[in-house]
Amino acid sequence: MLRESDDSRWRLEGRDQGPRHSLKGGAATVARVALVAAMGLVPAGCVYAEGAREMDTGSGELRSDDEAFALVETTLVLRQVDYQPAIYYDPGDPLPRLDQDRVGWDRVVEVEHRAVVLRTQYVELTVLPRMGRVYRMVHRPTGHDVLWRNDIVRPGGGNNATGWWLWIGGIEYTLPGDEHGTTFALPWTYCVLEDSPHRKAVRMEVTEPTTGLEERLDLSVYPGRADFETDIRIHNPGQDTARFAHWVNPMWTPGGRNELTDRTEFIVPTERILIEERWQKNLGPSPQQWRGNPLRFIENWRMGDIMADELTAGFYSAYSHDEEEGVVRVFDPLATPGMDMWTYGFHPDGIPMGSGAANKGYAEMWGGTVERFPHQRRPLGPGASLQWTEWMYAYQSTRGLSFARRDLAAHSRLSPEGAELEIALCPSRRLEAAVLEVRSSGRTLVRRRFGAAPESPWKTTVALEGQARDILVRVEENGAELGRWHCAPAER
Repeated sequence: MLRESDDSRWRLEGRDQGPRHSLKGGAATVARVALVAAMGLVPAGCVYAEGAREMDTGSGELRSDDEAFALVETTLVLRQVDYQPAIYYDPGDPLPRLDQDRVGWDRVVEVEHRAVVLRTQYVELTVLPRMGRVYRMVHRPTGHDVLWRNDIVRPGGGNNATGWWLWIGGIEYTLPGDEHGTTFALPWTYCVLEDSPHRKAVRMEVTEPTTGLEERLDLSVYPGRADFETDIRIHNPGQDTARFAHWVNPMWTPGGRNELTDRTEFIVPTERILIEERWQKNLGPSPQQWRGNPLRFIENWRMGDIMADELTAGFYSAYSHDEEEGVVRVFDPLATPGMDMWTYGFHPDGIPMGSGAANKGYAEMWGGTVERFPHQRRPLGPGASLQWTEWMYAYQSTRGLSFARRDLAAHSRLSPEGAELEIALCPSRRLEAAVLEVRSSGRTLVRRRFGAAPESPWKTTVALEGQARDILVRVEENGAELGRWHCAPAER
């Protein structure tokens, strides 16, 4: 069993012989309970292993692929405010409600959750499958978890159909719209989809009761890769058209401190941003040009959120310049064209840490199937499905981000006088014989062979001849293009 101790490090315990309850006196009574959830039907295509398997998840020390590549089903113990007895259902209402007057705010319980650990040489993903949630995402070259997690899980009010939300952290996958939807509060079913030498995968499924839509998530890792892959399918089994929005909500804290560092940058490929009226007092008027905008850095934020007014590429990222580490989501912008970002602001007060400890907060960088958050919806006809694949990974030592695809995170920067071009490349897998090409106005300036890996990014400087214009950077491997991007004036 995996246990998260007070210092947020893992330790391995022996398997419990059934639930245990230990009560201690005092205002903050601590109890230990076992969380039991019905699994329901086994989703199609899934394979169950006999019993749970356990492993010591270890540290960021890199091992060979054969040693590191693993899937483990286990139990994770989390400390949480005693809120579950306060959940109730009204007659005829399929949604779980929370009576906040009945929440044991001064009572902390340790609750066992089913967990699945997916691990490669470069990434370790901890999934809470019965909650439909990624809980931890450890970038093993640095040993840093790039997702925010609450030290004590606690509920609170929410602007959605349930009326509440759960401050737990990680990544959530939400239906049918509004802030955090309803699926965060629903029981999910899960199974091990594949546990082979080529792929480790878990499938999670839930039915959203107000729309009848079925959501299926296939989370996968592959040997030698730093990214995890999510295949998302929304299906309408009903006889009527359903209107919905699906939003992925990663709560990012690159740098491994479980909070945003002071020099965190937000990289969003868009020309301008929109700000709802209720947040304009904090964040300024709407619309705003994004290039050169102070809100690209957390130090200029107050609480609120911004929306991209049309994405120009299929990625966005948060990057800690203090720790030289970033995290990026890569996706098809036609399938998920929306990006909304929320923070509590710079050095905020009142982050809802369950312990009351100080925290600088996190960045929710939402990705959605519609462009406007939180009220826009799109139709899905009877029997129809919407399906797409996306990737997420951490990267390091690039000083920012100019371009990302599944295989590559890259940053390029022109010197102030325009005489040199600095390029840093951090791949999500090992590159042995890649080629960098730099062009200016269609003319090749340089072609260089290089190797790089997630633990060893590659950097180079290219001397530019005179006033180089229209600079294009390309990266290829064995004749296949891994990416290309133009060096924009904003990168000077």
